[in-house]
Amino acid sequence: MTIRNSVSILVTGLLTFVVVDRSRGDESVATDLAAIVAVRPDGVGHAEAQAAAARLSQLESGTVTEVLTAFDGASPLVKNWLRVITASIADNGDFPTESLQTFLADRDGDADARYLAFQLLTANDPESLPRLIEGAETDPSLPLRFLAISRILDRAEREIADGDREAAVATLKKVLAEGRSPEQLKSAAKSLEGLDQPVDLAAELALVRDWWILGTYDNTDSQHFGTVYLPESTYLETNRLPADWLAPGAAIRRGDVSDQVPAGQVARRVTSDDSLGLVDINPPFENAKDAIVYGYIEFTLDPERFADGSDRIAAEARLGCITANKVWVNGKMVTANEVYHSGTRIDQYIGECQLQPGLNTVLVKVCQNAQTESWAQDWRFQFRFTDPSGAALPIETTTPAE
Repeated sequence: MTIRNSVSILVTGLLTFVVVDRSRGDESVATDLAAIVAVRPDGVGHAEAQAAAARLSQLESGTVTEVLTAFDGASPLVKNWLRVITASIADNGDFPTESLQTFLADRDGDADARYLAFQLLTANDPESLPRLIEGAETDPSLPLRFLAISRILDRAEREIADGDREAAVATLKKVLAEGRSPEQLKSAAKSLEGLDQPVDLAAELALVRDWWILGTYDNTDSQHFGTVYLPESTYLETNRLPADWLAPGAAIRRGDVSDQVPAGQVARRVTSDDSLGLVDINPPFENAKDAIVYGYIEFTLDPERFADGSDRIAAEARLGCITANKVWVNGKMVTANEVYHSGTRIDQYIGECQLQPGLNTVLVKVCQNAQTESWAQDWRFQFRFTDPSGAALPIETTTPAE
């Protein structure tokens, strides 16, 4: 089923069909688009948006880019409305190949809108895909980049089959430089290893290997996901942990003896040697069950990394973890997931955050339940930062100082 056909099915369910003049003025189109943009997840504006969508869906195909332009800054919900309307308009008359191609070529446009333009173009003319995807390995639209990198990986396989080792190595290194999908990067690294060109994939992905792990804390019956233990409360007060807690084997306590935490809760320095940066909590804490630990890092960013004197870098904190977890960056929670043993992968959970010149900190809460099945024994996590496009942001952790 093509994208146009599948979206037409959605149109039938979403829009109330009305017959309107397809040559409506710019002002009325802008008013209807404003009604779509204003719709909210709680249902506010839904009736107005439904009527506006019905009118917009009858516009002539030549106006399709007007709707695509409305994607810029829109919420995911609004974009779903706009996708349906765009696909409907594209069927109203001659297919707007030229305007869609022009829109796709403008990399400053909204990435989701540009990918929709690509889907419509290739559904209308499947043979156009190689031409449209040419050079998209650097595209800000991640789906377009993924497709382009897939073709580059295919080319590397052909070069390997043809015995052209030098060309294959160069092609695979291009994937490492431009790829954003961890799976594609893993594939390139595996092929390079087969060509006697080993790759430190954890470094390529900027996975953080060195952590202070503090614990353990009680998670009996998996009831303490929301319990705020001492490392968490202290971190939320000051955006960092005391340096004297982080000497190997040091007891984690407040100055007041009455506030000392139970015996056995200490900090351990844990360094991952896993090729994908997985930090295994089981060995240092003897496969503890019904337990919680906290992972902590500090790192410093040079102000020269901040463009135009900005005091913030937009980033994404990306966590892979098979058990329940929370992540804070510079004192702000960026993701929380109360899930146990449902699988894990690189970049499983993604939270937007801000990094700053100078000191930055991360606290990760990692829970474990009491299950004894063999498949429920993993207690580990992997973490990294990327920019909003998914490009790895390397950091170098530092030892906390007084």
